[in-house]
Amino acid sequence: GIWRGGAHGINAFFTESFMDELARMAGVEPLSFRMQMLGGQPRLARCLTTVTALGDWDGGAPGSTQGLATHSAFGSHIALLVEAQVGDGGQIAVDRIIAVVDAGRLIHPDIVLQQIESGILWGIAAALGSATGFSGGLADARNFDTLGLPRLATTPEIRIELIESNEAPGGVSGLGVAPVAPAIANALFAA
Repeated sequence: GIWRGGAHGINAFFTESFMDELARMAGVEPLSFRMQMLGGQPRLARCLTTVTALGDWDGGAPGSTQGLATHSAFGSHIALLVEAQVGDGGQIAVDRIIAVVDAGRLIHPDIVLQQIESGILWGIAAALGSATGFSGGLADARNFDTLGLPRLATTPEIRIELIESNEAPGGVSGLGVAPVAPAIANALFAA
């Protein structure tokens, strides 16, 4: 079916989870490993260094609850720092998400914030298994209330910072979805 952000979510999950695995196999801290790969992407590198500063990145060492993920799409760039853990009963709890976005010159910053925040919520739903089934060729979820989206009581603290830029405006409608699942997975892997 139609999914916000299209194939970017799948691709980001693969590349960003694999990036953490490679960093650990190389014995290099995940932020440093990623930065070595971003020589030709200064805008994404700035997002990554800013999000780790804002989120008090602890290095993602074993036992940490922090994970990183980045993604570029639609002419825009995003980096996420997520704090997540497996709670009692095996439930995954996402405690905090910090996003830093470079979407070029911002025409309507408030709309950009809304698009990123709502994308993050869709990403949380996808990562934590909130999906619809199908019966008779139709989706079982018939409205937003049956999609299993995070509710206010279960939504983590979300902080979004927009980087000022004079670059051409980029798209943001699906940008926030893609890095959420890999950042959660990387946090759980570190934990």
